[in-house]
Amino acid sequence: MNKFGITLAVAGLACSALSFQAIADDNQEVQARAKELGLEFKDGRYRDKEENPAPVVTKDYKVDWATWNGFRRYHDACHVCHGPNALGSTFAPSLGESLETMDYGTFMQVVASGRIADRGGTKYVMPAFGEDRNVMCYIDDIFTYIKARSQNMKEPTTGMPAGRPAGREDISPETKKTAAECFGE
Repeated sequence: MNKFGITLAVAGLACSALSFQAIADDNQEVQARAKELGLEFKDGRYRDKEENPAPVVTKDYKVDWATWNGFRRYHDACHVCHGPNALGSTFAPSLGESLETMDYGTFMQVVASGRIADRGGTKYVMPAFGEDRNVMCYIDDIFTYIKARSQNMKEPTTGMPAGRPAGREDISPETKKTAAECFGE
């Protein structure tokens, strides 16, 4: 290996070490924030007192793994109709606003079974995603992302603002196991 190759390898190792340290720092920040919020880590995600999935967002907008993954999954499956950042579109409502009043059980039911609403002579159709593993295996994560957006829309100093999170907690072994089981692996 020539001098350039060695320099490049050393630089790559230094970047990897910095990345691992950044994730470790993000993990600590997110876990401390979860504790402040009174959330419990159970079954691979943070949960509130009613055992519903709950987002964790630090003051500098680093998030728990579920909210991060929900951001990714939302922009894969939901944003086409409900708009970027859960703000809604001309033919689908703002999910951020919907989750100000919608509970977790209702959210699950609507996503799994779909919904048809007739408003002023216009039919709005939410398709059923109950058979779509790419949605249902990550439904808790999608919920936490939208909930974090909802919190920010109501009070801009909380929750997650529009755009990509500033950092994330690492995925836990429990979360990896749950995802693998959902996909039959």
